[in-house]
Amino acid sequence: MKILVTGSNGFIGSNLCRYLKKQGCGVIGLDLAPASRIDAVDEYVECDLSTEKTAHILDGRQVDALVHLAADMRHAPYEIDVVRNNCVGEQRLLELCEERKVPVFVQLSSLPVIGRPVEHPITEKHPLHPPTVYHATKRMMELLADYAFYTHGLRTVSFRICAPVGVGMNQKTIFPTFIRNALAAQDIVLFGKGTRQQTYIHVNDIAQAIYKAILSEKAQGVYNLGSYNLLSNKDLARKCVETLRSDSKIVFNGQPDPMDGDVWDISIDRVKEDTGYEPAVSIEEAILEQAEALRRQ
Repeated sequence: MKILVTGSNGFIGSNLCRYLKKQGCGVIGLDLAPASRIDAVDEYVECDLSTEKTAHILDGRQVDALVHLAADMRHAPYEIDVVRNNCVGEQRLLELCEERKVPVFVQLSSLPVIGRPVEHPITEKHPLHPPTVYHATKRMMELLADYAFYTHGLRTVSFRICAPVGVGMNQKTIFPTFIRNALAAQDIVLFGKGTRQQTYIHVNDIAQAIYKAILSEKAQGVYNLGSYNLLSNKDLARKCVETLRSDSKIVFNGQPDPMDGDVWDISIDRVKEDTGYEPAVSIEEAILEQAEALRRQ
């Protein structure tokens, strides 16, 4: 099986390429850089999806699936660019799949397209209230994918993810920050009451779900994608201290967290039923892996 992955140099893209190689797949990477930054690709295509020069992507190539991970995540004042890059870029890929008879298109969306959680657990039927233009483009991308399915028969899957973790992730987020402080026996500082709860999903579980969605003929439409790792910020801090046997103290800085009390309890029943997906990486394993990566740095 040969799979093309856009955004292959990114955090999720690079890990997905490695996962697919381990499954015996041929991998074609695509990104903005002149060359691939990872060795887990068999071929590499440099391409800016915001331009019209995309027809060459599949020249001389036959692929079994296209996985679209590339995205413009900027905020104000770049809204017009974000809309063009994300929505127009995806439509070019969808039309390319239709023209070249690529049977499966899988992409990542974002669970925060719902705004803030008001129904629990969070299912695919949760009301939508995108909080930014970026999130509005993600919803539009889901609709474009659905349109390609019911109009042209292209099987499309859109995964709404929340709080991905793993080696190579953004080091400014709380997950690596808490681990870094725990390793250094420094205070782990919490905003508000530390009650915001998130479902952390390891990048390998994201890759597993994508791979199984490609294989499963039943997979079609929008799915929530999460794990069993639902923790509050305070519980995550405690888990880092316990897992790493740290002497760090958990302290509160007195500043409010506007999302205190929010619970991102993702229902994954539908994706499990349609693809056979089963989360495999525990929060303790994710913490230990991230800690080892930080030590190597």
